[in-house]
Amino acid sequence: MMSNREKVISRVQKELIGPGTDLFECSDKVNFSDEVIADKPLLRYFSGILYPKQTAIGDFMEDDDENDETPSEIAEEDSREIEDSDNTSNINEGTEDNKEIAYSASTFFPSQYGISFAVSKDCTELKIDLSFGNYKKAKAKEIAIKYGGNSVDLLKQFGLQAFVFFDSEKKILKQTKELTKQEKQRRSSCLNTLGKDHRDSGLYKTLAKLFFKDKYKRYDNRIETAINIDDIKNAENQHYKVLLSELPNANGDQWWKSKNKSLKDYLYLHIKLYEQPNSKYVVKVFIENTLLFPRTKFSIAKESLNQTCLFQTEIRIETTHLQPFNDYKNNPYKSDEDKMLDFLYREKLSYGIGHNTACTWENCEDDTKTPSWVSSTFLPQFNVKSQSTYIDGFDKEYLEIKKLSSFNNDKDTTISNLKKLSDAYLKWIETEETEANKLSENDKILALSNIQKCKTIQKRMENGIEWLTKNDNAFCAFQLANTAIYLQMFQNQWHFSKQKDGFEAYERTNSPQYTYQEYATKGYPDANKIPIWRPFQLAFILQCLPSFIDENSEDRDLVDLLYFPTGGGKTEAYLALSAFLIFWRRLQYPNNYGGVNIIIRYTLRLLSAQQFERATKLILACEFIRNNNQPYLGSEKITIGFWVGDSTIPNRIEDAKDKLNKTQERLNSKKYSINPFQLSSCQWCNTKIIGRTEEKNNPIIGHRINRQNHLTSYCLNPNCAYSEQNGGLPIVLVDEDIYNNPPTMLFATVDKFAQLAWKGEATSLFNSQNKDSSNRKPELIIQDELHLLSGPLGSLVGLFENIILSLCTTKTQKPKIIASTATVKNVEEQVKGLYNRTVQIFPQNATNADNTFFSKTLSESKRRYVGILPTGKTQTMTNLRLNAALLFARLELWKNSMDKTEVDQFWTILSYFKSLKHIGRFSNKIVAELLPEIKQLQVRYLMNIPPYNNNYNKLSYRNLELTSRIPNERIKKNLDKLNITFNGNLEKHQAFDIVLATNMISVGLDEKRLGIMLMNGMPPNTAEYIQASSRVARENEGVVFTIFDPNNTRDLSYFEDFVPFHKTFYKQVEPISVTPFAENALDKMLFTAIVTYFRHKLNFSDNKSPYLLLENGNKQQLLNELSSIANTHSFADNEDKQLLIAEIANLIQQWEYKIQASPRPSRDGGLYFYCSKYETKKKKNLLKPIQERQNANDKLVGMQSMRSVEPNTSIKIKNF
Repeated sequence: MMSNREKVISRVQKELIGPGTDLFECSDKVNFSDEVIADKPLLRYFSGILYPKQTAIGDFMEDDDENDETPSEIAEEDSREIEDSDNTSNINEGTEDNKEIAYSASTFFPSQYGISFAVSKDCTELKIDLSFGNYKKAKAKEIAIKYGGNSVDLLKQFGLQAFVFFDSEKKILKQTKELTKQEKQRRSSCLNTLGKDHRDSGLYKTLAKLFFKDKYKRYDNRIETAINIDDIKNAENQHYKVLLSELPNANGDQWWKSKNKSLKDYLYLHIKLYEQPNSKYVVKVFIENTLLFPRTKFSIAKESLNQTCLFQTEIRIETTHLQPFNDYKNNPYKSDEDKMLDFLYREKLSYGIGHNTACTWENCEDDTKTPSWVSSTFLPQFNVKSQSTYIDGFDKEYLEIKKLSSFNNDKDTTISNLKKLSDAYLKWIETEETEANKLSENDKILALSNIQKCKTIQKRMENGIEWLTKNDNAFCAFQLANTAIYLQMFQNQWHFSKQKDGFEAYERTNSPQYTYQEYATKGYPDANKIPIWRPFQLAFILQCLPSFIDENSEDRDLVDLLYFPTGGGKTEAYLALSAFLIFWRRLQYPNNYGGVNIIIRYTLRLLSAQQFERATKLILACEFIRNNNQPYLGSEKITIGFWVGDSTIPNRIEDAKDKLNKTQERLNSKKYSINPFQLSSCQWCNTKIIGRTEEKNNPIIGHRINRQNHLTSYCLNPNCAYSEQNGGLPIVLVDEDIYNNPPTMLFATVDKFAQLAWKGEATSLFNSQNKDSSNRKPELIIQDELHLLSGPLGSLVGLFENIILSLCTTKTQKPKIIASTATVKNVEEQVKGLYNRTVQIFPQNATNADNTFFSKTLSESKRRYVGILPTGKTQTMTNLRLNAALLFARLELWKNSMDKTEVDQFWTILSYFKSLKHIGRFSNKIVAELLPEIKQLQVRYLMNIPPYNNNYNKLSYRNLELTSRIPNERIKKNLDKLNITFNGNLEKHQAFDIVLATNMISVGLDEKRLGIMLMNGMPPNTAEYIQASSRVARENEGVVFTIFDPNNTRDLSYFEDFVPFHKTFYKQVEPISVTPFAENALDKMLFTAIVTYFRHKLNFSDNKSPYLLLENGNKQQLLNELSSIANTHSFADNEDKQLLIAEIANLIQQWEYKIQASPRPSRDGGLYFYCSKYETKKKKNLLKPIQERQNANDKLVGMQSMRSVEPNTSIKIKNF
């Protein structure tokens, strides 16, 4: 029985390639090889089509074009877009940064396609199977349709029995004969009369489908032949060429012919042989349509063009001598990293490549079996295998989080269980080392270098366990960290596992809450989901512990990179380490643990919004533990601060107060209002932040400006540990509060750190309000999604990061850096450029890419990738048809499902676009073109009646956007909407149909219900393709459809190599470039970095302090210390270092000139770091926003963000 995913893919294949897209009777009810359709095939199908060659001048004879019907609305658009495609100067579907090539006839209307593969020189013969369909107008006797028989007596009553016959035995209606023009008019008159009283009847709708439009019948062609290799070798240039009509089983008489031409004289099979130096041949097989067709008449509505095209084309080669197409060999010209990747993926074999098509082969997902056939395909598919994070034979009991927590007092057993994990890893390493010694010399060198890295990881794990054994504070902090993770998971399962109706629903939850002691004895809310660590998470935690415990540990200088596929659990691992550090500082340094302990940074709004809630859950668990374990965990609250731009959340108390007042006013007026603070519910008990009082049913908000003029947040559930009566939520949301009360965990975007140059009060974030501050510096910096720090953003961050690290460094303390990503390439250079440190990747591969001990590739798969290459249609047109097919496929699933709710998995379509420009185009087409398209599809299948028409009735407003165009306050609202499931009721449900998205979703979107995704063209890089497409099929089976543009060379190459690419796409990730000392980066960011260092490292944070540069040797100290940072940076060469130091000196000199030209700061004026335009105009600013720069010599400019984005400009048309 077909799975729902298979049914969806089958519907897409039928609609885009065919056959099988109509209700008319055919003898082959399985493959629809003799189907009849009510459209010209070029209007119906979008891929797998072989066209004749276009020619500017020709003597092509057309017999029946004068009888062409007027094309339908979509056909007119097809013709219009295709005619435009001939004008190559006007067509460009590319992004602004990546222009695509103009359309050309050879790629847009392919007249040849084929595959290349390799065979051993023992091969003597190739069996070649060619299959395709051609279409001709159907005769009346060939047109019939299923009908149950209701009201057939009306046929006679309305005079229709002369035109149609009902076969009561077979239950079909069929036409009686070919009709003259006058008979067709009479038939239409009779049908119209029937329609006056019976328009909604099944009989009328079926007759209308039967009578109107010309029908086209498919003729199946299956040509089988055997070609001798010697015949190919003996051909001229080893190029064998033969007409298809001369091959056995050719059905040439059914192909198009005119008075003086026949298609059978123009279809060729080509076979080319290329001898290789290594005992094999490379063979290229392709078919070609050489018929010349005038370009001026090359319209898909033309009858003759429809009959001279081949549809559903396929080439299949059978032989027992197939060889891998690309040999694995050591290439001395490749980089060391590429050599290593080739080695790790050496067992991932490719047996062919397509040309204007894709290539697949028998058992393409099982590299242990040699295929017996290779084939072309226009709908390639590949199941990307799932990863197992558990270890065969390792008792999961050792990984239970509760048993590692403070609820378990058996230290010896805990240490013993941890050692079992380390010992099991060591045993695996030894096995891998034995296997490595069996490899060839070159491979052995590569394998042993990996194994040495594995041994380093294992030693670090052992060291971590040793510290837990001998250091009581470390073991206690470790247990408390596990307790925090357990409590977080407990609360999440208890209160967050059930979906709440709607979003921002007004409610109050009065559910009871447990005391700290009760969690020790209470059973987990779901006994089948007892929290356990995945081995890689626990191992990563263990190897990183000495970095915090031992201040002299060399590991503290390492950047530990957690490299694991999306959805694998990276976040929990580094959050656990965060909890450990929080408790460790309080236990080990009871007098100076305060201030910011941890900085977590993200790059995208969507990511920061979702991850902030996850981090908040942990902080609430940590504070719950502290509050119940005083005094030894300290009296200061464990808090989290959300430090982001004011477009996401109010940055000033006055702005927050204004937002709160406006929100309250709207609620009092019974109007809908969005929570302005990115926190929709209490992250402990899931009570909504906006609720209603029980007594008067009045709206109430869980935020308040208190008497001290601070924004406080609290839970509306009086039983919650974080209700207002219990002190509220330990969350700091406004910048002014963050500076006044630095949070334990600072949660921020990378862009926000540019504000350090402009905000003197931000010096408190580094626990350095004054030189006598006793609190330790921030000790952990976490950078999630490291791969996003590339290009211009990565370069600016890399330059500025030197300053951030210095602010977190003292003579006895350095910050630890932990990063995570699911895609990585050239990471050693990236990390060196960003942090001036070395990196260690965890987990580490040894001898192959499928097994790291902590993860293993399974044979099962949840996510299938399906490629689509339009032929003769634009990408936009194909997108519309594909969306319609998917909307119809879900309707079919709903109709045929016993449990209607199971369709939810395939209900919402997540559609990815490369740019806002493309989203804008498609968004405008949803109502204008997609709605008529799906409606037309349901009419074709006689399903445009209640309740089926509810499938599209609300399409105009049941679509969402997740892009940078969406205001920040709506991001969280849209994410909540995306979480609404399909309840099975086609007429009454709130689930959304389509979600339009850009790369905003490539990280951070974690919605388990999504099962369908459309990738509209290949993203700019492979990492983004992997990350974005991983948003679906995270829990259940799902499918990703990628529409490739045949006119984009890059897209076409990915499609032609579809199976090998998806088999190794982690290998295909492009290297990341970071150039922090590039001229452009220095020009934009260097002065911002200098001012930041002066204000926060040298402790001149006051806004009046620019003139202090010239006092007490501060100028020389600043130059010396910045020069020292430059000189010790390993990323820059000596020349770059000297240029950088010279530029630093130049900027400091210009600063001095500005001081000399300005009076000292006073109430009436003077030189300040920066004063806004609302302050006294006499005040001069040292810093100027970069967008206000007058000319290239205006050097004293600063960036207020890490990104250089042009401001939006609004245009108002006064008269039109």
